[in-house]
Formats: sequence, C-alpha cells, structure tokens
Amino acid sequence: MIGSLHIAERRVHRLLDKYGVAFINEACQELMNHAERWMREEIRRMPDGEYSFEDVMEDDGATENPTHFRVTMVIRDDEIIADWSRSDPQARGIVNATFGVTASATYNAIFHVTDKNIPHNSGCYRPIKIIAPPGSCVNVRYPGPSVAGNTESHPRMVDLILGALAQAVPDRVAAAEGGTSCNFLFGGVHPETGQYYANYHFEGGGWGGRPFADGNNAVIVPNGNCRNTPVEVFETRYPFFTRSYRLVQDSPGPGSHRGGLGTQRIIEVLPPAEITISAVFERLKVSPWGLFGGGRANNAAILVKKRGDTTFRSFKEVYKTISPAKFVNCVVSPGDQILLRAPGGGGYGDPLQRPVETVVRDVDQGFISMDAARRLYGVAVRKGNGHYDVDAEETNALRAAMQEARASGSGIRA
Repeated sequence: MIGSLHIAERRVHRLLDKYGVAFINEACQELMNHAERWMREEIRRMPDGEYSFEDVMEDDGATENPTHFRVTMVIRDDEIIADWSRSDPQARGIVNATFGVTASATYNAIFHVTDKNIPHNSGCYRPIKIIAPPGSCVNVRYPGPSVAGNTESHPRMVDLILGALAQAVPDRVAAAEGGTSCNFLFGGVHPETGQYYANYHFEGGGWGGRPFADGNNAVIVPNGNCRNTPVEVFETRYPFFTRSYRLVQDSPGPGSHRGGLGTQRIIEVLPPAEITISAVFERLKVSPWGLFGGGRANNAAILVKKRGDTTFRSFKEVYKTISPAKFVNCVVSPGDQILLRAPGGGGYGDPLQRPVETVVRDVDQGFISMDAARRLYGVAVRKGNGHYDVDAEETNALRAAMQEARASGSGIRA
C-alpha cells in the first residue's frame, strides 16, 4: 500500500508539471460532473415511483426482541431517495447501523443496479439522497452498540434495497443472499506453544438466484473485505480438528434460477485446549427470501455438542445465553464439537419453469435431493445403472397437478 502511494505521488507530480494545477483541478471537477451526469441518466431510465421493502434482525443479542429495517426507494426523474425512516428505533443490542453503514449499503446496492463503468467518485453520489433518522436502528446514537451493523446489518440493507428496486428494475436484481457473515470468534492459549491466539472467522453462504443464472455457492456476504478461514489454517494454527466441511444439500431456495448453496462445518476441540468463543449469527429463524415466485432458502445454525452428548444443541440451551446466535465468552473443552451452518440464497422465478434436465443435473451433483426435485420442482428423478434420469410421464403429471393446485388457490408452494 505504501509503495502504491509513492507511485501515485510521483505520477500526480508529473501530471501537475505537464498540465499545471489549474488544468488538473478543472479536469478533476469535470470528471466528477461526468460521473454525476452518467448516474442521473441511469436513474432517469428507471420508472418513477415509490418502492418499499422490509426485513428483520431476529434478536439483538441483549434481548430477544426483533429489529425491523424498512426502506422506501423514491425515484423521481434523475434522483433517488433512500428513505429509512420507517425502521425501528435503535435496539438495545448490537444490530444497529451507524449512518456510515447505512449510506454505504445504499450506495452499494444502487451501484449494483446501475452501469458498472460509472466512475465511483463524489459526482456519482450527488443524485442519491439518504434519510436515516438519528436514534433509529439505521443511525444509532452514541453510545448505542453497533458492532453487528457492519457484518450483519449492512448486507441485509443491501438486499432490502434490491428487494425494493425489484419492483422497478426486475431484470437487474437478485433474490436474497444468505444475509449473515456467520461471525465466529475464538481464542485462548495454545497448548503447544503457550502463546495467546485469536481468530475472527466468517462462513460463506449462498447468494440469490438472478434473472440469468443461479446464485453462487459458499460466498461471504457482499461487504467486500471478508474471507473465511481455510481448513488448513484452522488445523495448523488452532487446536481444532475439522470433522467435516461441505455444501449443504437442499439449502438453496428453489426457482427457475435457484439460489446458491450454503456451507456446513463441524469442528472439534483438541485436548488439552479450552477455547473461549463468541458469535454473531443471523437467519436462524427468518429465511433468505426469493423473488418472482422463487422460494426461500434454508436457515443458518450454530450448535454445540458437548463431549459425551449425542445431540447438537443451541448455545442458549447449553450455556443459557439470551440469544441462540449472539453471545460472548462461552468456553468449550476437549471433545466438544461446534456446528457452523451458513444459509443458502433465495430462488428467482417460478420453480416449475426450471428446465427438467437442469433439475436432474442438480440431483446428480448432490445439490438437491430427489425428494426436493419432486416436491419443489415437480420433477420425478430416478436412479438406475449408476446415473440419474427422469420419469417423463410422472413429471408431466406432477407439474400439471402443481399448476392446477396453484391456480385453484390451494397451492403447492416452495
């Protein structure tokens, strides 16, 4: 970083020597004005209107109360207003966002539905206005807590805006991604070295289905600077043994373009270590949503199986925490196992419009089960001679029955 700054300094000096300060200042101003005109033209192509969407953080860690985030996107000619004023008052716990987080999420989402070639300088921000009342969960007042605003609230707010703008530009948005960073923090004294260690870990979930493709598998939320910890790092640096790490079958929301798959990791504490862990998870109760007939994805989970136990249980049950997903300073011991599951992404479009051969391929690759193919997509997959194929007659009957049930209102819904 320091080297790149030295290069930039030399090049700026060369530009100033060649063109002069006045010309460079004028060129910089014009570049910002150019970005503003481009962004305004992009907004002008969107239909005017008011488009609303909402989602909920399941608890705030300090209480079991949910916190609702609500946005109304107002498009007027060549400007956009992101109005967050219907959101809940700031929470007692950690899910609040600062104004900076709310602004970043707003710009993040709008940049995703406008031309990616627009220069991202101050000019392109000028047509975007943000309303975020102080003292609300989208503009927390000091000293209100906000540590989860970056990792949990920010990606959910990006999805909120995309959900709202789906009503205006349905061909430019995706269904909900997993919506939680699966923050898993741990530390202690390493039994082999006697040295302190600590790690801040993320898990990758599924991203939402899009108008043109399925969602990606096992990707961290759209914060831009987060990566998970590979198995090799876990086992080399920390007293954990990874028992399994996999994509989760049937985790994506169904759709004509399904969501991406979430992940699941099970790790075990190695003797003689004791490890102190903390966590901030979301999506244990409220699933990532689909769009335009697409279905919801599966949920996240963080569970513990104490040595000698046969069942994974919630931390709330075992450690008596207020929240099952947001807690601090729980000590795990040798032989204890921890399950970390990230959610899938929501589906986009009618699952009955997904090509039969694509559903069969998903079953063959282990992404969805034969039961899910039948129940969610109306595709009767059978296995024979080491490969999967489709029972065309039964599939036609299944899809016809599902369409009829949907038309009658009784509904077979994803």
